[in-house]
Amino acid sequence: MYLFSRRVRIGGGQTRAAMEWALGQTEKVNRITGLQVSLYTQVYSPEVGSIGWSTFVPDLATLEAAGDKLNVDDDFVSGTDKGAALIDGGAEDTLAQVISGAPDPTRQIEYVTAVHTVCATGNLARGMELGVEIAQRAEKITGTPTLFLADVTGIYGGVGWVSGHENIQALEAAQQKLASDASWAKYLDKEVKGTYADEPGHTTQLIYRRLA
Repeated sequence: MYLFSRRVRIGGGQTRAAMEWALGQTEKVNRITGLQVSLYTQVYSPEVGSIGWSTFVPDLATLEAAGDKLNVDDDFVSGTDKGAALIDGGAEDTLAQVISGAPDPTRQIEYVTAVHTVCATGNLARGMELGVEIAQRAEKITGTPTLFLADVTGIYGGVGWVSGHENIQALEAAQQKLASDASWAKYLDKEVKGTYADEPGHTTQLIYRRLA
């Protein structure tokens, strides 16, 4: 299973028009492709104004078929062209493979927390193994399903952890459980050191809120 995402950044002075456009494009994509594509905006995080679409697909053939349908749909292509005037720069796509965990389509998700880092040189296998264990430990402590993913595109060796929350209260509760669990901090200090890149810029934590 794969997680595909496309992100853009709203241009200055275009907030309302851009959001209306993004919601319209989301509806078109779901109707044309039959996929369950969600629209999110980054909140309480860097790069204010960033919005993105994401969807899980069982295989790359499904993603290819969806892209082919969109590329020949005049309504969608016209909408994409109109949106170019509402965003800052171009779109950025990411593709990651789900290594551990599975999305539950029946869960109602309003917020998503995502941590991303890169395996240190010579630690790719260890990073994958430890990544699964980190996801399982975090899920046990918080009670929140946590996925572990490996990047298929982007920086080689990139990995990430994604957790979905029903609302802001659930997100806060999960964060507090991790922060107050002494065994969690000790585990990370002992086991993770040296496995992932030490450069601060290579490890990020973001929060997304679902819009559609």
